[in-house]
Amino acid sequence: MFKYVLIASLVLGSAAAFAESDSDSCGLGWQVTKKKTFSATTTRGTTNSVVPPTFGMTSGTIGCAQHSLVKADMKPLHYADANYENLMTEIAQGQGEYLAGFAATLGCSSAEFSSALQSNFGDIVEGKTPADLVKKAQTIASSLNCQA
Repeated sequence: MFKYVLIASLVLGSAAAFAESDSDSCGLGWQVTKKKTFSATTTRGTTNSVVPPTFGMTSGTIGCAQHSLVKADMKPLHYADANYENLMTEIAQGQGEYLAGFAATLGCSSAEFSSALQSNFGDIVEGKTPADLVKKAQTIASSLNCQA
């Protein structure tokens, strides 16, 4: 068994050794060693194949930049968190500049989205946090076929 693990790590490591010298520099392997030697590259490649850097790319940790898809999902939450009270007031009214800005973070037209949120205000107000608001708003946005 050990022989197969050793062979697999050498094969994976040798493939990583031929990667460009300015590779992504992301993942647990880069935290173990940052040297540009063959053995360091092999160690890095083996470590990153056992523990892929996908967690780091979604969370922005272990030397990784957060992936653009994750950042796009965070825009509505950041906006709702910063403007929660104003958003709740404008959702009840069915219009307003904060609500238009929130619609834009979800890729929706302001008028149609605002009307849909106002119609669902009873359900929305049950949530107590900006995260609850965003979750319900994303459901409405997907039913309206918004493109963020």
